[in-house]
Amino acid sequence: MNQWTHQLWKLIYKLTNFMDRIPGLKQLVSRPDVQSFRKRNLTRYVYGLPDRRYLEEQIIPAMLKAGHERILFVGCDTYTAHIPNQFEAAGVECYTTDILPEVAPTGNPDRHVVCDIADYAQHVPANHFDAVLFNGVLGHGVTAERMEQVGQTLHQVMRPNTYLLIGWNKGTVEDPIAIQHITDRFTHEEAYGLSARKDFPKSSHVYDWFRRRD
Repeated sequence: MNQWTHQLWKLIYKLTNFMDRIPGLKQLVSRPDVQSFRKRNLTRYVYGLPDRRYLEEQIIPAMLKAGHERILFVGCDTYTAHIPNQFEAAGVECYTTDILPEVAPTGNPDRHVVCDIADYAQHVPANHFDAVLFNGVLGHGVTAERMEQVGQTLHQVMRPNTYLLIGWNKGTVEDPIAIQHITDRFTHEEAYGLSARKDFPKSSHVYDWFRRRD
C-alpha cells in the first residue's frame, strides 16, 4: 500500500467515525452493510500504518523461522484475523484470546478463549507457550497497575527464556520498561535478531521485547 492509498483510507476511516457522532446519521452508520464497510476500511487503514507493516514484514516472519511449537496472540480484531492462519500454516499452534465476545470470530476458531487475560492461566497448562504477542492491550484495557496480575499470568503460561512482545502507545500508559510488575519477571532485550525496542517516526506505537526470567 502506497502513502496516497493509506491517506485515502485514513480519511474514510476518520469520516465514518465522525458520522457516528452525528445523531441524525447514527441509524445509517449502524446498518449492517455500513458496519461491514467500516470493518473493511479499518483493516485497510491499519495495514498502512508503519508499526503494522513492521509487525507483518519483520516480527511475524522472524517468529515463523524460530521453530516454535505454540504461541499466544492476545487482542483480536478484523485486522488480525489472518495472523493465526499464518502460524498454523507453518505448523505453529496459535492460541488467541480477547475479553470481548464480539471479536471472537476474528480469533483462531480452534484455539480461542474469551476471557480477561489476567485469568488466562486457568485455560492452559503452565509453561505452555514459546512466545506471547501482547500488542495493543497495555493501555487499552490493561493498565500499568493491572500488569501485576497480567504479568504473573503471562510468566506462568510461558516457558523459561521465551519472549514476550508488548506493543503499546506513548501517552496511553507508563513505559513498560518502567513498570516493575513487568521488569520483576521479564528482561528487556532483543529477540529473533530484532532490536529490544522499535518505535516509529510520526507514530506513537512502540514494540518492546522481553525475555521471561526463570
